Amino acid sequence: MRRLEAPAVKIARGRGNPVTSRTALPPRKRPQPAWLRWSIRFGIGFGACAAIGSGAVWSVQSGWLEREWAVVSEVALSATADLGLSLQTVEVHGRGETRQADVVGALGAPRGAALLSLDIDSMRERLAALPWIVSAEVERRYPDRLVVTVTEAEPLALWQRKQKLFLVSRTGKVIETADLRKYSKLLVIVGDNAPERAESLFDLLAQQPKLKDRVTAAVFVGKRRWNLRFDNGVDVKLPEENPGAAWSRLAELQNQHGILEKDVRIIDLRLPDQVVLRRAHPAVPEDEDAPAGDKPKDKAT
Repeated sequence: MRRLEAPAVKIARGRGNPVTSRTALPPRKRPQPAWLRWSIRFGIGFGACAAIGSGAVWSVQSGWLEREWAVVSEVALSATADLGLSLQTVEVHGRGETRQADVVGALGAPRGAALLSLDIDSMRERLAALPWIVSAEVERRYPDRLVVTVTEAEPLALWQRKQKLFLVSRTGKVIETADLRKYSKLLVIVGDNAPERAESLFDLLAQQPKLKDRVTAAVFVGKRRWNLRFDNGVDVKLPEENPGAAWSRLAELQNQHGILEKDVRIIDLRLPDQVVLRRAHPAVPEDEDAPAGDKPKDKAT
């Protein structure tokens, strides 16, 4: 059995009370509250995120990230070109009036350029800006080709403005061309807004093909209606409203009476219920100073 020893007793001087002597232990720490521990952890995490975010913002605002990304992208694209994905051939379809060199120049892509680096949308815009081209499609054909398909404008008429002639398309766009001689047989239109309204006029004329072939010029009057000049010098005035009905009426008069071959200079169809004719060679010469009763009158039918 283990022997138990009594604690040592020391008699304090000047006192008769015994004092027990023991070894002193360090004081026990009080545990931290849970809210304090969570606050410390949140503060550390927030500080780390703020530091990372500040670095990211700085890299974007200073342009460092963009520059580094551009360098990495350039290196990657150069690697694809080294692997064979580089431009070597350009195929162009649908070209008629536009020169091959103009198409290639608008593409702006040198031979050997990385195929993946080409900006297809910008190429389409530059092609569409060429005088004859209305729309364009550009397609990558791996490993080394671009296929370009263009739609060119359809010449519709010659627009006379300030004693000059301009070639215009069906959409009313002026087509820049150095030589108008090959288009000399096209209809001549006159008027400030004539090109924008020419397509609707041609749709109207197409309803009577025989008459359409004899029209040589059209004047857009007052930005609202057309006067037509025929191959024999006869002028036909169409109304602003319902010009199709007037055009059909003229075709009927031509089929039944050959009105265009009569001795007339002007056929006025502006009134829906009658046709007014002005003779080409009046029996009595017109005299502006003559009394009204002596002047030759128009004939209404």
